[in-house]
Amino acid sequence: MQTDIYYRDITRTDSLENFLLDKVEGTIGDYFKYDPSAHVTVRVDTERHRTAARKPRYMCEVIVKSSRSRSIVKVRKTDENFQVCVNSTVNALRNALSRKLSRYADHGRRDPMLALRSNYEYEEEEGDSLSMNR
Repeated sequence: MQTDIYYRDITRTDSLENFLLDKVEGTIGDYFKYDPSAHVTVRVDTERHRTAARKPRYMCEVIVKSSRSRSIVKVRKTDENFQVCVNSTVNALRNALSRKLSRYADHGRRDPMLALRSNYEYEEEEGDSLSMNR
């Protein structure tokens, strides 16, 4: 998985980069472990700078592009605390990916032939004949 991190108005440090990589790749790693060409873009920005009268406001945005589908998952959160901002973005990303993957799993369950087969239970009676019970 390729991960790109873009900083705007924030000083890049190794600890900051490790924090972002651990959070984002730790969350996405399970979903894309069989898709090595997935592309993740993380953007970190200061939306509002610190002044004497106000606190800074941070923005964290994660864009995930899988090589197996055309859809893009994009999550963007803002907060006054940088770590809270990153954690809320990662939690929202986890929820979005689990919803998306559950739709893929439900697609197989909604297949009419699979649904027909799962609605009936085949039980063997005393003889060789089979009966269908609902």
